[in-house]
Formats: sequence, C-alpha cells, structure tokens
Amino acid sequence: MIHDALLILWDCSQSTNISQPEPITYANEGDAEVYNRICDIAKSHHKIQNFLLEASFHSRKILTASDHRSYGLYGQALSEGISEILQSYKKTLKEVEDSVIGNQNYTLSFVYSHVEKFQGLFNTLNRIISTIKGRRLTGCQILSLVHQHILNGNQLVHEAIIQIFSCINTVFINQLCTWLLYGHLRDPYEEFFVYQTKKDDASDTFASSQLTANTGDKSLVSTLQQTPLDCGYNLNPNMIPYFIPLSLAQEILFVGKTVILFGFDPKKVKKSNSFTINRPMLTLQKINADSRRFTIWEEKEAEFHEKLQKLKTPEVFEVCNLRGVVREIKECVTKHLWAVAVEEAQLLHELRLMKDFYLLGRGELFLELLRLTAPMLDKPTARTSTRHMNHAFQLAARAVFLSNSADIEKFSFELPYVKPNISANSTIEDDSSTDGWSSIILKYDFKWPLHLLFAPEVLARYNDMFRLLLRIKKTQHDLHALWKTYKQSTRFSMCQLHNKLMFLMDNLQHYLQADVLETNYSRLMEAVNKTNDFEKLKKAHATFLADILSQSFLTVTSSDNESGDLLDSLNNPVFCNIMELLKLCHSFCSMSEAVADREAEDYYLRGYSERFNKLVKQLMQLLVSFRDRPCGVHLARLLMRLDYNRWLSGEAQLTQSVTNMLR
Repeated sequence: MIHDALLILWDCSQSTNISQPEPITYANEGDAEVYNRICDIAKSHHKIQNFLLEASFHSRKILTASDHRSYGLYGQALSEGISEILQSYKKTLKEVEDSVIGNQNYTLSFVYSHVEKFQGLFNTLNRIISTIKGRRLTGCQILSLVHQHILNGNQLVHEAIIQIFSCINTVFINQLCTWLLYGHLRDPYEEFFVYQTKKDDASDTFASSQLTANTGDKSLVSTLQQTPLDCGYNLNPNMIPYFIPLSLAQEILFVGKTVILFGFDPKKVKKSNSFTINRPMLTLQKINADSRRFTIWEEKEAEFHEKLQKLKTPEVFEVCNLRGVVREIKECVTKHLWAVAVEEAQLLHELRLMKDFYLLGRGELFLELLRLTAPMLDKPTARTSTRHMNHAFQLAARAVFLSNSADIEKFSFELPYVKPNISANSTIEDDSSTDGWSSIILKYDFKWPLHLLFAPEVLARYNDMFRLLLRIKKTQHDLHALWKTYKQSTRFSMCQLHNKLMFLMDNLQHYLQADVLETNYSRLMEAVNKTNDFEKLKKAHATFLADILSQSFLTVTSSDNESGDLLDSLNNPVFCNIMELLKLCHSFCSMSEAVADREAEDYYLRGYSERFNKLVKQLMQLLVSFRDRPCGVHLARLLMRLDYNRWLSGEAQLTQSVTNMLR
C-alpha cells in the first residue's frame, strides 16, 4: 500500500479516479482514511501538473501556431514558478522513498506526515489556476491575482507565492524597463497595460476613453493640461494591476510616449495648419537610437536600468519604490523636454507671439486689420472669405512694417463657410450666428514639440479669447470714429449717450488688457523662469489660460460644485451682458446710416438710453449674486473701475452704489 501511495504522489497513475482499496487484515487501523487523504493530495498535484503542461513553453508555441488561446509570457512565468516550488515536494518524496526502502516497518502515516504540509500549498495553487481558467485571465491580470495571495498565514504558502510572484514580476519589470527607457513595447500577446492602438481606434490620449469619459468633474486647468500625444499607444484599464494607481499608470504611459516622441526627427515633420482633435502624429524617419537615448538620459540610463532591475526582488518591489523610480525617470524626461521646448523651440518667444496675436498685444496690427475687414466680418461667411481675410492680414502687416517678419508667416485665418439655411420666414441676414465675428479662427503653426503645450483644446480657448477681444476692439474703434461726427453736435442727449458708451468700452478694454492679460502674463513668465520641468511649465500655462478665461467671464463657476471647479461654458450671465452691450454699441454706431429724420432719431435714442441703463443696472446687480463666487472678485474689480465716482450707479438708478454693495 505504501508503494501505491508513493506512485500516486509521484503522479505515475494514469487516472485521478483512484478508488480506496478494501481494508485488509494486516492493515493498521485508520490506514484507509490516511490513504484517502494521500489520494486527495495526489489529485491536487495532478491538476497542477496538467496546468504546467498547458502553460509550458513548448505548449505555448503549439497553441500559438494553431491559433488557440495561449497563456502568454505571464502564464509561462507562472508555470516556471510553480515548477520551482514543486521541486521541494519532489525532494520530500525522494527522501520518503529512500526511508521506506531502508526500513520496511514504516506505515502510511509516515508518508502522510511528510506530504501533509503541501496540502495547503496545493489548494492555494489550484485556486489560482481555477480563477485564471474561469475568468480567462492573462498578462498583468495574472500578476494581480498572484499578488493578492501573498498574504497568507501558512509560512510555506507565503514563501511559495512570493517565489512565484518573483518569476511573474520578472516579465513585468522587463516589459516596464523597455517601455520606460527605450519606448519599445515587447508584448507579443498583448499582456501589458500599455497597448498599441489600431488605426481605426478613437483619439489617443493619456488615459483611455473609459477613464476620461467623465470630464465634467475636472477643473478647467486639468482639462487644458490633458494634451493628446498621438504616437499610437494607450492604456488598457483592464490590464492595470490593482496595486498600481491610475495616476502612476498614466505617468508610465507618458514617459514611454515622450521617449517615442524624441525618436522622430522633427525636421521631417510635415507642416500643417490643421488643428483638429484627431490630427495624428505622422510616422517619421527615426534618428539614431543610441544618440537619441544618450541625449535623453545623458549618463543616467545604466542607473535607471539598475534601479528597475532591483524591483524584480520581492523584498524591494513596493508600489512606493516603483513610483519613486518612475518619478525620477519622468523628471529626467521632462527636464530634457523643457530644454528642447525652451532652448531649441524658443518657447518664451512663442508665448510672446501668442500674447501679441491671440491676445491682441500688437494693437496697431489688428486696428489696421479691422479697418480692412470689418465690412466683410459683418456679413455671413462666404467661400472666398478665408482667402480675402488672409490677404487683408498680409496687407495690414505690411502697413505696420511687419511683412518681413518670420513670425507673421506662423499665423493665418480661417472663416468656415456654413451654407445658409433659408426658409420662407427667414433670410440670410437673420442668421447672425454665421457672421465672421462669431466664426473667425486664428491658426498658429508652432514649432516642434510645442504641440504638447498648444493642444487643440488650448488653441480653441485662445480663439474664444481672441474673438471677444477683437469684437471689443472693433466696437471701441467704431465709437471713437463717431467722435468727429458728434463733437460739434447740439444734441446733448446724443453726445451724452455716446460718451457713456465710450466710457464703458474704454474701461472694459483697459480692464481686459491691463488687469487681466498683463497681470496674468507676468505671473506666467515668472513661473516659467523659475522652473526647468516641462510638466510644471505646462501646468503654469494651463493655469494662466484658465485664469484669463475666468476673469474675462468666458467661463462660469458652478454653484453646485463644492470644489469650485470651472465648467466649460459660454453661458456666463456677465459675458451675455457684455455681448448685449456690444450689440447696443453696434446699433448705436449704425444709427446714423439707418435713420433719416430727427423724429426717428429721437425714438431710437430713447430706446438705446433705456436699454443702456437696463444693462448697466443688470451688470451691477450681478455683482451681488456673484459676490461669493470666484468670478465675483474680478467682476467687482471691473465695476469699481466703471463706478469709481458713483456716477454710473446713479445713472442706472440703483438704490446703492457699487462701493456699498461691496461692503
């Protein structure tokens, strides 16, 4: 019976359905029960052996060649780890066999006493194997599953699982190392949590679509910082190990993508003025890999490689240690990216250009441009509007002696043509949403790798700001042009309303240019000069853009959001009020052309005055309702400039001045 038990334990039996033999006369009492327990251990060992045959290297090659499901590299590592663990089991059986051969008096209890300790280990391994088969786990999912079984009260099981985890972790660290240091993805079975996207996949961002679907809960700064890096790789959330936070996985993805980014020759980049969301990065001719690597890492590549290899040891592998190494690598990458962006791509100069053109820093240029294009922008866009606008832009640059500047060539305009929808009750002129002022787009051809900073979402925000400033500039210019008409007029009410409108537009323009743009731009330059980290630089730029949008009332703060996040919206009541004031000024400026007699002029003048008082009163009442919100601070600054002597609040017939409201 002892020899039968040893054969079963060695897995020499052809079947696992081993029936318990009938007790014989010379058997010790309880031998049947002991033999049954030995059979249970043998069955558990047999199941493990079957899995080892399925997941071995030769079996993986056969299954892959026949298009059957394979356990991949992680499954093979698990198989090898289990095989190493079973060596102690086989060694114990050999010792028992030698003892039985040397002493014929040993019983089944002697055999069982030596193999009993493996029962808990075999049960744990079979649970892992059953879970892998039942859930069809692969890759990093196997790594997570094994890691969950490390904490165990049985010392033998604990040490065995750690040894198995070390084998699987070796595959994980090797893939992680090649991705972080070289930007290569050695993953033939798609087992890593970074995967290569297909051509027909959705837009490639730092996080997968499932992870970034709910963007409404994020602040505007976070939204502007999320820069698409289209190099064909993305995160697979199902493969991220449970012990690795999503933020760390995104950092790992970012580092690998950035290393890939430096693997392309920027001189081969095809220039394009298109800034669509799904604009892919072109596959370019790669530069020498060795020169690229040493440019990024300098002399730290061997140091980072050694630190990553140390993580293969279970005693060293902790999430905090992994995060520390990834942060060091990311810091080295971002510093190199900063050097390329600031020194080679001349980021500071490009930021000044953004201020000069998108934020109307070159006022004389856009004043001349408005003189040439204002009549065209007042009308709905046509198919030739873009060509005429760019031609006028070149003429305006020549008029202010900028035509020879290379910076002018980086900017161009687009006026999207929208086919008018003419019905029986409407005309083309009724559709004000298709005019040039609301649809004009200023395009910017920036240097590589500034596409990481000036993402399509960022440029869209700059265009929102550009359209507002251009409209205010045009309104201010039109009001000042009427001064020659009304300076000798005997109509006191006409001159008074004209002066009110000019006063309002001048102060609004000064508030935006001085209090908002210049102040925040100075803070941005101060932050840029203090850091050599590209991520901090990008955050400072996103903060700058979010601040000027908020202080220009182009975004609204949700009162339901306790964190005070800025939501992407153009329904800010202050912004709507300002747009109504701009429409009022436009109507007032065109009144002299539309009105022929004095009586009609008096009628329109009374209506404009009432409308002006109503809008000013509404603007000041908004201060009370927005007083406790972040934008209330900026609104108060504007209104204090408008009502510094309490005259405007008196004209609007408010019960108290702005100063008293602020108190």
